Amino acid sequence: MEDRGFRYGQHLFESIAVRNGSPLLETDHRDLLESSAKRKGIPFPRSLAAALGSFCKSVKLRDGMLRIYLTAGSGLAGAPVTRPACYVSWEATRFPTDADISAGYRLVTLRKAVDAGGWGEKCGNYEAHLAAFADARKAGADEGIVLDGGGRVLSCAMGNILAWLPSRTGPVLCTPPAESGPRTGAVLGWVSRKRHVRERILRIPDLRRAVAMAVTNSRLGVMPVTSLDGRPLPDPSPALVLADDYLRSHGLHGGA
Repeated sequence: MEDRGFRYGQHLFESIAVRNGSPLLETDHRDLLESSAKRKGIPFPRSLAAALGSFCKSVKLRDGMLRIYLTAGSGLAGAPVTRPACYVSWEATRFPTDADISAGYRLVTLRKAVDAGGWGEKCGNYEAHLAAFADARKAGADEGIVLDGGGRVLSCAMGNILAWLPSRTGPVLCTPPAESGPRTGAVLGWVSRKRHVRERILRIPDLRRAVAMAVTNSRLGVMPVTSLDGRPLPDPSPALVLADDYLRSHGLHGGA
């Protein structure tokens, strides 16, 4: 295989949930892929973007995850990318049920700091994310909070984090700033269009006083959090309402 996406892991990807035959937030995912390509110096021709859009609108798939990979294509190691390649795959997956959403996620703080540079970029080197996720599972949690070397919250291992922090006027919905390391995902982008989300630096003491929390990614949608480091959150209802809004906005009135 001559493609550098396979030889060296020089590729970018987006994962799109297909529910009831429809790719969710497909335009958002294409925009995110284009933004990543610009950062990495990989061309993303308009013709390719249009072809992906046509494909997503015309293809009929069962529920699962549609993966789009934009690679460096063939060429010598370190050579400029001039002829990128694109691959699309589909895989069956299990989406959260109503019972899963009601039960929520248990989060644990991961003490092993990661390098914030490039964290959250969906690329061929996803090892740090997988290692963090494995550590969270070993600790008996569903997901883990990832910190940088300065103790700032980046995201979860495999998703973005939302926190409703108390204030005198009511809970304020917050998420870590994109420039601190994590990358805005399609679902987080949807949330930002539906709610006022404040970007601010978060640390573990901030999360420990949160009223409610949620994890977002393409497979989960909006997953409420019920506990952090074994401590139940005071009021998960804001996250439950947001999760229900997400399902209803996409014509999903119940879990898969």
